[in-house]
This record gives sequence, C-alpha cells and structure tokens, in this order.
Amino acid sequence: MRMKLAIPAALGAVTLLTACQPADTTTVVVTPPADCNAAAYQQYVGQKSPAISLPAGTEFRHYRTGDPVTMDLNPARVNFEYDRTGKLVKVTCG
Repeated sequence: MRMKLAIPAALGAVTLLTACQPADTTTVVVTPPADCNAAAYQQYVGQKSPAISLPAGTEFRHYRTGDPVTMDLNPARVNFEYDRTGKLVKVTCG
C-alpha cells in the first residue's frame, strides 16, 4: 500500500522541480530597418503642392494635417504632411 502512494509522490516532486528550471534565455537580435532619408526632402517644406520625385520602390504616404492615419511604425516609409491649403508642412520617417 505504501508503494502505491510513494510513486505518485515521487512523480509530483519531479514535476515541481522541473517547473523551477530557469527559462530559456535565447537572445534575439533585431536589425532596425534602414532610415527613410527624410532629410533629402526637407527642401520642399513650405512649398505649395511641390512636385517630388521618389526612387522606384520607395514606401511613402501623404496626408493633410488632422487626417486619420494608421499608427503603424515603418521607419523606411517617408511621410509627407500637407496643410489644408496644400502646402507641405512636414516630412518624416514612419
């Protein structure tokens, strides 16, 4: 009878000790994406409806101040913000 009780107790002790093992400490290195190079477009800030040429494949969005935009962060995307009159007021990455 005592043998039947000893086996579950031993298994329970092993389970508890296993739960106390340190967690896996794998280090993940994340490489940040390239900058969008917003500085190259600062010359257009203040101009009304400027004609801006972007390299093929460049991620960008344009919107007016106060428009709803997604809050997803994309450091490689160029954002062009215009006021209600069509004047470029800000160029940022994100």
